[in-house]
Amino acid sequence: MIRFFVIYILSGVAIAALQTSHCRCRPHDNCWPSEQEWSALNDTIQGNLVTVRPVASVCHSSEFDPKACKDVTELWTDSAWRSAQPGSVQWENWEAWPERHETCNIESPQNTKCGQGRISLYSAKVQTAAQIQNAVQFAKTHNLRLAIKNTGHDFLGRSTAPESLQILTHGMKDIKLVDNFVPKGAPKDRGEGPAAILAAGVQLPELYTAVAKHNRTVIAGSSHSVGAAGGYI
Repeated sequence: MIRFFVIYILSGVAIAALQTSHCRCRPHDNCWPSEQEWSALNDTIQGNLVTVRPVASVCHSSEFDPKACKDVTELWTDSAWRSAQPGSVQWENWEAWPERHETCNIESPQNTKCGQGRISLYSAKVQTAAQIQNAVQFAKTHNLRLAIKNTGHDFLGRSTAPESLQILTHGMKDIKLVDNFVPKGAPKDRGEGPAAILAAGVQLPELYTAVAKHNRTVIAGSSHSVGAAGGYI
């Protein structure tokens, strides 16, 4: 029994060590990409890499910008605007990092420090599948946390992650209508009928407008800022 218990403890230590070795790289670690490496990623995604701050940062401390703060304050509850910003999501609680007491709220006093919270440090504002692949490969190579955001409507907060690289798919707006969609791998004569092929960033009003021009209808949601692909499906 004692021997079994010792083996059990040693196994637990080994598992813990294995899990520790898989912790994601963070800015204070030696594995964190250098400025040159971030610049190289930017080159591979055609200049679409940006540094990110919470949208309310322009209303606080040294970052205070009166005009920008006024604009953000007016748009603060606009879900369509929020969906397009790398530095925000739809549910403000997911922008904060309670464990670190980091938050950046529009209602806080101007002299309050704006914490990064769960907002990603960098955003790859991708336009193509190849750019997504390059960003994912970069995150894998450097063992980075990766957050995917389209509109930021994820109730579980998966559009944000502390000290992460964000892939923002919001700008991918291609819509293709086909008369007889044939699923990949199906016989050519086994079509499923009319369909819409959507890029990741298409939102419901954009989809409705596109299909209406061809006298077609899509049954989906009513929110004007929700993405039609991905999590909604």
